[in-house]
Amino acid sequence: KQWYQRRVRGSISGWFHAEDAPVVKPKSESFTLFFTPPVESDLDILKSWISLRYLNIEISSEIQEKFQEDSEVSLSEFLNPEKYLALCADMSSMAWLNVGPSNKKKYQVCNKPSQLVAEFNDLIKTDAFAVLLSHLTGLPLSANYDDPDCNDFSDKPFGMMSSQISRWEHGSYSLLCDQEVMNLPDRLHIFYHSEVYDGYDVDAGGYISFISHSDEEPLLVIPPQKNTLSLVFTRTDEFGFTKFINSKMQKPFYCISAQYVARTSNEEQDVGNNSDSSGGN
Repeated sequence: KQWYQRRVRGSISGWFHAEDAPVVKPKSESFTLFFTPPVESDLDILKSWISLRYLNIEISSEIQEKFQEDSEVSLSEFLNPEKYLALCADMSSMAWLNVGPSNKKKYQVCNKPSQLVAEFNDLIKTDAFAVLLSHLTGLPLSANYDDPDCNDFSDKPFGMMSSQISRWEHGSYSLLCDQEVMNLPDRLHIFYHSEVYDGYDVDAGGYISFISHSDEEPLLVIPPQKNTLSLVFTRTDEFGFTKFINSKMQKPFYCISAQYVARTSNEEQDVGNNSDSSGGN
């Protein structure tokens, strides 16, 4: 006889009645966006970090034209070589923490960066950096940016959301969740990638994919590239996530990300739930 012929099974069936059906509310993480006031800075700090070609007015005008046409641009060799190499050395030696839950995301973050990494993370929060980004995008990211044509692209002032320092390796990913894509305002995504090995291929995953409610195909794919700053503008119905990284990824890479979010008031703006800068980032 087969094993299932020797087993005795019992079952209970019927209807269970109650006056009121229990109401189970989906678990959500309440989150409020706090707009970070820009830290005062000067041009000399930008010169010590950023390639001088991106501080050139003529080049920034060309980049702005491309950005306003495509709503995205990637700036290679963004940091000065000595700063980039020092940044890579520090990131590979820092302590990293896993973040989740796994039904939303899986990657690592650093809450205690080295002094140099913290300096760069602070740099992207300065008003000088906001002015630079305004010249590169045409968006009103700083009160000190005065361009009569900027309102042709967006007529809303932007405030900055806190940044994130992350590490991505085989098995890392981020997902879109229903609660996280509701009521999000227009926003500018900032991604700075480092330590991406030569020969990286998108088949390994790890790229940031942007989608919308109305399109079946991705609107845009941003692959990680070493020493590259990627800027992406999204509307309220456009969202990003990081594709699962498979075994083809040869080594980890790092990303410093942030967002500028369109403001509806001078105070904080409640947008429902946490939304990662990584496009799930």
